[in-house]
Amino acid sequence: MPIPAVKSQKLSLLVADRLKSVIQGERYKPGDPLPSEHDLSRSLKVSRASVREAFVALEILDIVERRRGKGWFLRRTADAWLDITAVEGRSPSDILQARLLVECAAVERVALQHDSGDVTALRRVVDDFAAEVERREYHGKADRQFHVMLARTSGNAVFGDLVAYLWDLQNADLFQRMERLAGHEHRRIERYAAEHRRIVDSIAALDGPRAREEMRRHLEGVYEDLLVDSDADPNGGAP
Repeated sequence: MPIPAVKSQKLSLLVADRLKSVIQGERYKPGDPLPSEHDLSRSLKVSRASVREAFVALEILDIVERRRGKGWFLRRTADAWLDITAVEGRSPSDILQARLLVECAAVERVALQHDSGDVTALRRVVDDFAAEVERREYHGKADRQFHVMLARTSGNAVFGDLVAYLWDLQNADLFQRMERLAGHEHRRIERYAAEHRRIVDSIAALDGPRAREEMRRHLEGVYEDLLVDSDADPNGGAP
């Protein structure tokens, strides 16, 4: 699924502010179930991803809570003075869109100019990631190392710095909560390791367009897992 273009840097926080108004206007009380992500995305005319990010921002502020298998519920009154912009962390959709633009360009360049040592090093990191997944000890180190190493292998130091910076943004509370919300961690991470291997195979084959396509599918899959997958919203309807 293509990652939608970002219309506003703070769209999810604007949606969170709108959700506060909905909660106040409808006089929801603590413990009441809230409208689903799907229904809210239609009524507010924004993407499902923006609604999910907004819910997570409100969860950080202790206004709402997610009950597994049931959806989102009001935890406490959304006070009018509460500052939504105080939520720490860049929008996960913004981060993933930036990664898509940078990493697709970088991987195509790597496929067209690398040596056997580069492929060997990348395969070693992929093997480390696969072993980490097999042990069910995923902590992101090998995953991050693969993406940063690949960007640096492009020969453009800025690509490497940008990817490292974008990965560090993912350590903020907002992104981390989105990952936990996605669930099915082992199944997702197994798929990511296999996708990394296909990316390296494309590089080894000197196939730039294929490498770019494999990276695009990989990052769009991460986006869908975190921001669209209906498993994370049991009463959300179709994405």
